[in-house]
Amino acid sequence: MRLGMTQRRLIITANNDSLGSIRPLPRLTQGALSASEVIASSLANVAPAMSFMFSFAVIAQGAGTASGLTIAIVAVAILFHANSIAQFSVKIPSSGSYITYIGKTFGPVAGVVTAILAAFGYIASTAGLMAVLGGWTAIILAHFFHIHIAWEMITIALVGWLGFLMLRGVKISTRWLVGGFFFEMAAIVLISVLTLVRHHGPLTFAAFNPADLKGGLAGIGVGFPIAIWMFTGVGNSMGLAEDTKKPRTLIPRAIYLSLGFAAVVYLGLAWITTMALNNRASFIASQPVPLITVGALVLGPLLIVAYLAGFTSTLAEIIGATNGQARMLFSAARDGLLPHALSRVNRRHAPTTALAVYLGFGLMATLIWGFFTPPITLFGYLGSLAGIPIALIYMAVNVAVPVYYRRHHRRDFRWTTHVAWPLLGTLVMILPLAAMAAPGQNPPYSYFPILVVGVVVAGLIYAWYLVHQKPNLGQNMGTVLADDGYDDGQDHEELGRRNMG
Repeated sequence: MRLGMTQRRLIITANNDSLGSIRPLPRLTQGALSASEVIASSLANVAPAMSFMFSFAVIAQGAGTASGLTIAIVAVAILFHANSIAQFSVKIPSSGSYITYIGKTFGPVAGVVTAILAAFGYIASTAGLMAVLGGWTAIILAHFFHIHIAWEMITIALVGWLGFLMLRGVKISTRWLVGGFFFEMAAIVLISVLTLVRHHGPLTFAAFNPADLKGGLAGIGVGFPIAIWMFTGVGNSMGLAEDTKKPRTLIPRAIYLSLGFAAVVYLGLAWITTMALNNRASFIASQPVPLITVGALVLGPLLIVAYLAGFTSTLAEIIGATNGQARMLFSAARDGLLPHALSRVNRRHAPTTALAVYLGFGLMATLIWGFFTPPITLFGYLGSLAGIPIALIYMAVNVAVPVYYRRHHRRDFRWTTHVAWPLLGTLVMILPLAAMAAPGQNPPYSYFPILVVGVVVAGLIYAWYLVHQKPNLGQNMGTVLADDGYDDGQDHEELGRRNMG
């Protein structure tokens, strides 16, 4: 039975004399983002220039010349996953996204573990982005302007500025995100067109030829986590559900559009880069940023455009990731799965504590690990590490779809949409992840699965403690939906159902 509006907007918390007090639940800026802003933000969250620039060499190390196959397999897996999160977005749109979906399906223990895994994975991911932001800016300043500043100092300054933007509200930071996105796309189109115009010889498709795949399944497995990371922006719009008008229709639409956009751009760049560098897998893998190597061949004096595209793309991805994923932590805290302090908002309804914790822990990880590792290399490590817990969460959501629909929305249940597609998405992810966990991986990649298992165990211990401390924890999960209290005279759930067919 669905809770009433007042019930969903209030929480009863015990005070010292056990009589209890009623507090209004903190809310985000409901309905602040229009349809065009949500879709543009979702596309910008993919950050294709930065994501491809600093991931492709890692993928090439494992898969060799046919690195495009790894991206293609991950794109298929994300397509099945997109179906799963879209199905949940129609029924229970929430800024908690994965945490809410899994918790509502499997109970508070699963919700708490998901919250811990999500916090670990996404903060590690953003820490990698911070390393790129400072390191790449230092390279630009030194190479083009002969200004030498430690990348750590640049990272601290830029992260502080981005945090200030996001605390001012989701609408302001989204405008910066979209601006960076248009610049990077112009640079990608310019490099691609010039490469095709200046390419001498036949067009080849070795990037997608199974015969050119190095290492078979294990080779795909090496690059699989970071390739998953490349697509994480596809789901970031879910965290903006509470800031969005008509989230039941707009969020699924944004998910599918951003996925299609990401797949086309990544596969196109894999083809262009591999062909431009003469299908030499070892050379591609040895380049810190293969797309910049291509840019140097075709842009000439305009090479700074490619460098700036990486900079603006990284800025956009940090804003998009932090806005969406800090809201996941905020929602989990509001539901009682994480410490209550994370649910605080400022007068602009930005999740202040969640933003501060998210950026603070990410910056700390960047600076500590960055003391021993160059920033671009560090990004590859952190992206691969983040890909494992994120993949596990994706698999859990796929498994949750048929259970949730059979239990709560039986009349809308469809075998193809709610069983076949999620099952295929799970199977596609299992094999490469198993290959990565197999013995023989080079350090530090060989340590990552062990570290993630440790996080899961820690999450289970914390969940056991929390459930015993809060027996009613399961009743609070997902009680606040994104469109609660937002009235435009339409039935949002029915519109969402029609949108999903």
